[in-house]
Amino acid sequence: MNIEAIRTADGISLKGLFLETKENNRICLFIPGCCGNFVDNDFMRIIGMTLLKNQYNVLCANTRGSFMMNSSFHPQNLERPKQIGVAYECFEDCVYDIDAWIECLINKGYKSIDVICHSSGANKFIYYMNCNFKNKDFINNIIFLSPPDFANRIRCYSDYDELIKEAEENVKKGNSNKLIKIHFFYKTSIEFLKMMNSKNFDNLPLVNGCKQDFYQYSNITNPMFIIYGEEENYIKNFVYKFIQFANPITNVECCEINGADHIYFGKEEEIGIEIISYLNRNNLHLTTLPLYLKKSKIYVIINSRRKTK
Repeated sequence: MNIEAIRTADGISLKGLFLETKENNRICLFIPGCCGNFVDNDFMRIIGMTLLKNQYNVLCANTRGSFMMNSSFHPQNLERPKQIGVAYECFEDCVYDIDAWIECLINKGYKSIDVICHSSGANKFIYYMNCNFKNKDFINNIIFLSPPDFANRIRCYSDYDELIKEAEENVKKGNSNKLIKIHFFYKTSIEFLKMMNSKNFDNLPLVNGCKQDFYQYSNITNPMFIIYGEEENYIKNFVYKFIQFANPITNVECCEINGADHIYFGKEEEIGIEIISYLNRNNLHLTTLPLYLKKSKIYVIINSRRKTK
């Protein structure tokens, strides 16, 4: 276990928690959601340690959207640290974080990378897979933990119109960087408006009945495993759309975890087991890997597409 430090192409310094075993050359890149990070999110570390016990390497990666507010500091960089954190994050810049972490793993000798994305980390990774980065060719399986319709969740807040009006007034008055609170997180006024007007951010419109633009999601041909909690009705009620709008050649499996919430409190090891089981099924050369923890009985495949050529 060690801390890994990287610098993105646009000059942002980030850290990640690297869990490595010499027993296996497979790696899982864990991308968190809004404010998510390996320091505060226990479920990232517990899931990561469960994977490690079963001979899977894991990199729990922070992004510029980790923590509410942070600074990008690197001891070799003498420039003034940049303000980062979800409050200052531009959604489209997420691709630099993801690509830098993949580049880091490639440089360590990993040739095939399985990606785990939690919450809005799924929106980020879907966007990344639609951008022109050569490193995405190293991606194998994609595991989405509670992939949300984050844009429409925000639009459904009772005070959404007031928030938009407040942000617009701040920008008009020259206070573009004035922070506003969007329920559980803060955002500068300008970045909030940019985020809510971004088609890239709105790439999983599960709830929206008028604009079903799953174009970016439908472009992905990698095998996908969708995991969500029983308590997450806003995902549970629309999970069929992950099958409906998937690319015809894409293998998609879905799993509902009994009694689980959005951060899988008390269910972390079970989530790790389900990920291991999925990867062992899809990585045929790894089917002999031992499963040190008892197999969960709550696994349900809602539907599946098999690849056809």
